Amino acid sequence: MKILLIAPCPENNQRHDTMAIPQLTLSLIAGMTPEEHEVTITEEVHNEIIDFDQEVDIVGITIMTQTAIRGYEIANEFKKRDKIVVFGGIHATVLPNEAIMFGDAVVIGEAENGLWERLLDDVKAHCLQKFYKLDNYPQLTNYVTPRRDLIRTSAGKFGIAPIETSRGCPYKCDFCTVPTSFGSKQRHKSIDFIIKDIESIKEKAIFFLDDNITISKKFAKELFTRMIPLNKAWVGQASINIVNDKELMRLARKSGCKGLLIGFESMTETGICKYKKTFSTFDENVNAVKALQDHGIMTMASFVFGLDDDSPEVFENTYNFIRKAKPAFLQACALTPYPGTQVYTRMKEENRILTDDWRQFDAKKVIIKPNSMTTEELQAGYTQIKDQTYSYMSILSRAFPHMFSGITESILYFSLNSGARKWHNSGLTSSLFKNADDMPVDFDVTKYVKPVKQAVLA
Repeated sequence: MKILLIAPCPENNQRHDTMAIPQLTLSLIAGMTPEEHEVTITEEVHNEIIDFDQEVDIVGITIMTQTAIRGYEIANEFKKRDKIVVFGGIHATVLPNEAIMFGDAVVIGEAENGLWERLLDDVKAHCLQKFYKLDNYPQLTNYVTPRRDLIRTSAGKFGIAPIETSRGCPYKCDFCTVPTSFGSKQRHKSIDFIIKDIESIKEKAIFFLDDNITISKKFAKELFTRMIPLNKAWVGQASINIVNDKELMRLARKSGCKGLLIGFESMTETGICKYKKTFSTFDENVNAVKALQDHGIMTMASFVFGLDDDSPEVFENTYNFIRKAKPAFLQACALTPYPGTQVYTRMKEENRILTDDWRQFDAKKVIIKPNSMTTEELQAGYTQIKDQTYSYMSILSRAFPHMFSGITESILYFSLNSGARKWHNSGLTSSLFKNADDMPVDFDVTKYVKPVKQAVLA
């Protein structure tokens, strides 16, 4: 059979020359597919065009909340041509009854342990089921060779390949979909398999997609030690408590670590206490960022604005932190009530979600009524902190700790910040979005895209 796998993307969010971290999901699905089938992948984020009239037996579409409506539009076009459409991804996992309206089957959760192969066998046998789901999270003990030859392994102008070592996260943040989709216990792949995977990557740089690559310090130390002779540069995500282990920082740097995305989430006393992902005081967190800098590791600091305990002072606190700690990059997220999270359930019950247009759920737009400030105050503060951080003065003032780490680090620093500045100034971020007065927030997606009549499988 001919299988087309698609990663949809709204047109206004496609990246032509700016940073977009490569996805791994579809290349893993392609790697699980038996060799008897022919697989191609189309990624709209890179402005790749879909040929709706091509000869194909199965169309697999992976959707996040932001890309769901575009995914349903794509499915409609293929359903008009009587093609079999299968959905997967985080959004389809948490809202399978919505996704099935536009397709023939939904893979709920992960597709390992023979689940994808069973679906393909069912298609051949003309007995496709509506829903496919494993009874338990797979333990990732079987090695799957990702088909990276079918995806774009670049971020902007940089060649960088995606890779994962684990799934799941023990930090049960109420705004995050990971515990729902992948579990709250981290599951590791075999280090032998990971090293084999890295050795197969032709790119000199890799991006670890793990939500936290250093939760298990023993695992991380062994992995980093074995990575040293591979001579790869890498970035990934970790928690700030990595600084408590100097050997771990040293091994990370020696193995090629250039930067880490650190989720600080909130620089308020209540936020620090609630999420327990950082140190307990402002100054301790500042010093932690500087400790990473001393080891030649850049910090990409991530914050979420609009949490229930956030007052307008959160913006001043955060910018003071940026000025003092001088992280390499700011990832500023507007609190977004993604389906499947505690925040979504709570805010939906309290009628605090301003829109049910999934296209706006991108963590860049204000789409909620916050608890401790007005919507207008959230919007103004969120825009201001990005104006401040992405200004030329801020970029230059934060550059000095990173410029002395090396040429690669300097290029990465200025590329990240110039890309963020360009994207912010495009006007596509930092906006307030809510439904029109005559458009109810009832989470009925069919008012945005109507499903076509389902084809009957022969």
